[in-house]
Amino acid sequence: MTKKISVGYDGTQHSAEAVEWAAEEAASRGAVLRIVCCYSIPVAGAGGYGWSASNVFDLLLEVAEQNAVRISGVIAGAHRGLRVETTVSPGPADLTLTDGMEPDDLIVVGAGRHDGVAGFWLGSTARRLVRHSPCPVVVVRGAASRGRPDRVVVGIDGSSASDAALDWAGDEADRHQVELVVVHAWSYPYSPVNAGPSQAYDLLQVDAACVLDRAVEHARDRVGVEVSGCLIEDGSATALLNAVRDGDLVVLGSRGHGAIVAGLLGSTVNAVLDRAQTPVVVVRGTS
Repeated sequence: MTKKISVGYDGTQHSAEAVEWAAEEAASRGAVLRIVCCYSIPVAGAGGYGWSASNVFDLLLEVAEQNAVRISGVIAGAHRGLRVETTVSPGPADLTLTDGMEPDDLIVVGAGRHDGVAGFWLGSTARRLVRHSPCPVVVVRGAASRGRPDRVVVGIDGSSASDAALDWAGDEADRHQVELVVVHAWSYPYSPVNAGPSQAYDLLQVDAACVLDRAVEHARDRVGVEVSGCLIEDGSATALLNAVRDGDLVVLGSRGHGAIVAGLLGSTVNAVLDRAQTPVVVVRGTS
């Protein structure tokens, strides 16, 4: 059971959207919402501008505290029964966000609307969280992602990491009473000798269909909402993104610790995080 949702806020619009998403999710789970506002301690004096290092430190602290008061007031006003806490810290942001978090909790950060690493809240914070967080991490991009998702879309590949993602996604779909879409991508790694399909190609396709069928049946045994399967011949990231539409929540599994392996782990997670225009949840699986 989720006890706490920790979300980063730095005064920007995309971090405000992350806070709003996190507040909706905390309300649906009956969890505490902790809003984290971090600031950077200056490594040297601000000479030449008439400011001392202590003056800069005090100003950064004041701005962070004002941000915390402002956003917590907005959220408390919109969600009367929600318990809201604030943490103001010099960071690092990823360590502050993960402090005291348990495996069943949730961490939320916002991302900008353009692609690449620069789109993430506080640069590499989201990537470090995805690799090392003890609980699932949600990267929120875009105002269209506020509130209940239209569908929950989960990518699976038969690994233990994607099994964990499937269970998390099923619980989320059940909580919001929306459809769960299970996506499995497969590809034929060899060039065909002739124009027609080969036996190896057919066997790979059948094997991929079996992986998907097992995942769909497992989900249907656990949840009470509609579950559908989607088998796509393409790369993992491209297949998953092509299956997603506005209003969806995307869920992926990852082993964390920066592992780069086949399927929906490592590089696929990074590609989806860079390109998705809907919220993405990364769930840590067992190693």
